[in-house]
Amino acid sequence: MTVAVNGQAYPDSADVIDDHFHNYEEVYGVAAAPTATHFGDRETLTPYLVTSGNGVFGTETGLLGTSDTPFRVGKTFFDVRRVSVQDVSNANAFILRMIWGTPSQTPAQAVTAMQYSDTVIQQLTANGNNKPQDLWNVRVPVGYQVWAQIKNATNNATVHIFILVHEYPSPTP
Repeated sequence: MTVAVNGQAYPDSADVIDDHFHNYEEVYGVAAAPTATHFGDRETLTPYLVTSGNGVFGTETGLLGTSDTPFRVGKTFFDVRRVSVQDVSNANAFILRMIWGTPSQTPAQAVTAMQYSDTVIQQLTANGNNKPQDLWNVRVPVGYQVWAQIKNATNNATVHIFILVHEYPSPTP
């Protein structure tokens, strides 16, 4: 039996699950010297800053640029598997949106194409529980871009996050 994941055929669901939960994970934060194709640095201690709008999603923050993956030789797909919230500006619930797009897409085009996944994050204090939180995302080809947006009841509310990324080899037919 084969299973399709993001348009790619995998031998069976057990292989997908085993590959997903038993592979390497890398931590990304904001790049020290961001460029148009490089948004995140691995193993940095500087989290990304994401800012909300007034009850709406704020401007997107680039997390991974087209040159940020692959980080391991031979890997052809990746996903943002988890997020670690380091700081929040208020104790209200935030909706965190993870957006992925092709090298030629803008974040707005990716959202219109429904290439995003939302989750709720909330911490009661600025230095709350920073344990990584699982995200539900699809695998995308290396070289895709990833952005984050947040929504909060307060305008210009902020969260500081790290993302944890998995990479995968090419699917087998």
